Amino acid sequence: MKYTTLLLLFSLTKICPGQVADTAMDVFKVETPESSQQFFTNDPVWRGADGASSIDLGNGKILWLFSDSFIASDSSGSRKNAVLIRNSIAVQDGYDLPTAIIRFFWNRKGGNPRAFFHQPGKYWFWTGHGMRINDRVLVFLMKVRSTETGLGFEVFDWATVLIQNPDDDPATWELRYHRGAETYGLIAGSAAVLSDDHYLYAFGAVEPDTHEAYVLRWKLAQAYKGKMAHPEWWIGDRWEQRKTRLSVPAPLFMGSTEYSVHYDYRLKKYVQIQSYGFGEAELGLRMADSIVGKWSEPIIFYKPDYTGVKSPIMYAARAHPELLGDGLWITFNVNSLDFGALIENQGIYFPKFILLKIEAKN
Repeated sequence: MKYTTLLLLFSLTKICPGQVADTAMDVFKVETPESSQQFFTNDPVWRGADGASSIDLGNGKILWLFSDSFIASDSSGSRKNAVLIRNSIAVQDGYDLPTAIIRFFWNRKGGNPRAFFHQPGKYWFWTGHGMRINDRVLVFLMKVRSTETGLGFEVFDWATVLIQNPDDDPATWELRYHRGAETYGLIAGSAAVLSDDHYLYAFGAVEPDTHEAYVLRWKLAQAYKGKMAHPEWWIGDRWEQRKTRLSVPAPLFMGSTEYSVHYDYRLKKYVQIQSYGFGEAELGLRMADSIVGKWSEPIIFYKPDYTGVKSPIMYAARAHPELLGDGLWITFNVNSLDFGALIENQGIYFPKFILLKIEAKN
């Protein structure tokens, strides 16, 4: 197990008025337990995936959402001759990683592996985040299409899917898809989804590449029915509907396509986790007293070891506060821009865990 401890000092004179500035010093300790790194690797057919967001289903169960996923043609545990499908899921039984059991699912109809979430069209779905609302689960999906420039794809819209019977076997789930509202380039729910007693909140970023971060909200009763047509935006100092593309509100912060936000009851703050940079990127966080900010400046707390990875790229950092542990479990993905290296290197493309401990000054 490796340990990294950072002592971070905040200069209050450099923090903009209104931002969180009541913590003069925090100690961050990162652990990388070897046992946790094998959690996603033991299925001989499911051979890794992009992303890893988690939804607490209750009763000791967690729904994991993945994007591009390798499904092997046999039980050899190899990506050679595997099929790359656009998304898959898993259900975890137990909140404690050392004793939890995880099962992976994808669409097996017709004999060939297919994406778990799919609809006809010249696009595909990558998974965002979601939330259990009473007896249903609402999942946000990114709509993605091929391009001839950049990395060869772009996220251009969003949708949702309601799982009507999430306590049943995923092979029997009843899925109801709904188009996303007009959100002027914001991909709602690509990042964190939270709720309180009255509202569902969905964070996202403006795509394809500017990544201004916003949060939208809907009444829980609307979200329960999949009625997402009229979100409210945080504009200025109030919640209101956005009528035109030209009325551009100030972003909460500059984010990424995928990130997490959760409320830490011990720190009594909202904590936002994301990756920073391209290629050999780092992990960092922000904090705020309110879900709408103001958010602190980024605090970088960890850089993965990229030794042995050809043309590495790291992304999709997210926290998973529903997991038990002496700290906050965070996952991130290490990939390779060299597809041949991705196929050969079985040490990458499985989500990696770290355990972050935050000690606040009294």
